[in-house]
Amino acid sequence: MRWLVFCTVVLCLASSAYAYETGNKFIVPVKDGVGDGMADMREGGEAYADALVIPAVPYTDSGATCDNRDDVMPSCVASTAMDVFYAFTPAADVNVTVDLCGSGYDTVLEIQDGIGVPIACNDDYCGLQSGIEFITLYAGHTYYIIVDGYSTACGSYMLNITVNQECVVECPMGGVAEGEPECGDNYVDMYNGGCNSTPWIFQPVCAASDGTAIICGKSGTYSYYGWSYRDTDWFEVYGNGGLMMAQCIAEFSLQLLMIYGTDCSYPQYSSATALRCEVAVLGRVIAPGSMVWMWVGPSVFSGVSCASDYVLEMSGLQPGVTPNEDTNWGEIKSLFR
Repeated sequence: MRWLVFCTVVLCLASSAYAYETGNKFIVPVKDGVGDGMADMREGGEAYADALVIPAVPYTDSGATCDNRDDVMPSCVASTAMDVFYAFTPAADVNVTVDLCGSGYDTVLEIQDGIGVPIACNDDYCGLQSGIEFITLYAGHTYYIIVDGYSTACGSYMLNITVNQECVVECPMGGVAEGEPECGDNYVDMYNGGCNSTPWIFQPVCAASDGTAIICGKSGTYSYYGWSYRDTDWFEVYGNGGLMMAQCIAEFSLQLLMIYGTDCSYPQYSSATALRCEVAVLGRVIAPGSMVWMWVGPSVFSGVSCASDYVLEMSGLQPGVTPNEDTNWGEIKSLFR
């Protein structure tokens, strides 16, 4: 393996007991719109002008919002809930994770670079509570961290800001660029979205004579008209009759699938996850010439920059590539030249 990684970090992986997945969309069926009703007679942090100043990170604080005003509408959901403001001006660039895990109501979290300029917003991250992972805050900028609620929800909250260690994944020698344009809000994946795209589009991988291939790609999360999505990359490979191995490392919390039952309606697959800058590994004996889809994407549905890098390294592939008769890949790629 040829991974160039500056640091390996152990972080808590977000999960939600209240959510389920359809395709690559995150759906939250239970939204209470209420909360635990807590108030704390808070004076500071009512608006931008008296935002509570965060002196340094890491940082934690707690409070309650039911006696506050509704001052802003978060950019990711409709809300008339009460909100609380924090301000932070870093002395040096810092990469942080901000979350409201442990709060007593259905929260919303927004970070703004200056007054009214949102750069990240999240509704559901840890259950019905909110979080934003791996966001870089730049020296000299004043950021407003706004604790808000879904709909009219208010109550007690826990604000946690942790500092992330540096994590850089670089493309090794011999790696081939995935080539997909970076995702962004309202992005439509017409490159390698696989079963999540319309029509289905899979990116063929041309293996070397020794049956290996290295793909250097980018992925992330984005908002599609109010829904939280992730960029999922689907690669088409073929077995050589032996053990097919896939190893992937990323600058985000990663999910890796080896889909050996290549049916979008009833797929059969193996799955592995890894934290940021850790390696996910899968392996399976694949019959010679049998098609497999390798799937790479974030394990979370928000808070991952679309410029985040990953490296997927595979072995046990059939050298060369067998074209997918259902996809005119040359025509698809020409759209992005």
